[in-house]
Amino acid sequence: MKRTQDFKNSAGFTLVEMLVVIAIISLLASFVLYSATQYINKGRDATIKGNLAILITAGELWYDKNDSSYTGFCVSGAVTKALSEIPTADADKHCYVNSSNTAWGTCAKEFVYNTKAYCVDNKGNQKEIDIANCTNTITNCCFGAANCIP
Repeated sequence: MKRTQDFKNSAGFTLVEMLVVIAIISLLASFVLYSATQYINKGRDATIKGNLAILITAGELWYDKNDSSYTGFCVSGAVTKALSEIPTADADKHCYVNSSNTAWGTCAKEFVYNTKAYCVDNKGNQKEIDIANCTNTITNCCFGAANCIP
């Protein structure tokens, strides 16, 4: 009988204890959410790199089939499909063929490092570049960088 009375007199958790538990759970949830967001953004960057890398081969096929010219390459089905599947705003991705139709380049803004863009060009260069260089007139990813195909 004494046990029943002790149980009835127990006060439970205090308000301070409940607030501490809620604060700890919130802190842990914020760490998990941040990590999950970073992994999602890394996946988006991998999609960008994969889609743009495909365009190197597509560009060479286009060049061979179109009398050694890249005329119309940036509006071709391969390019529009690859760029449309990149999960970024249209203003953050570009494809351009130079006026003599002998060179092309394309780039898209990355997610993890939003000051960077990924770039590929007709020479086979694949590089991370500054977002300021990712413009609608890009035909070269090197900008004087080492390890580029001339």
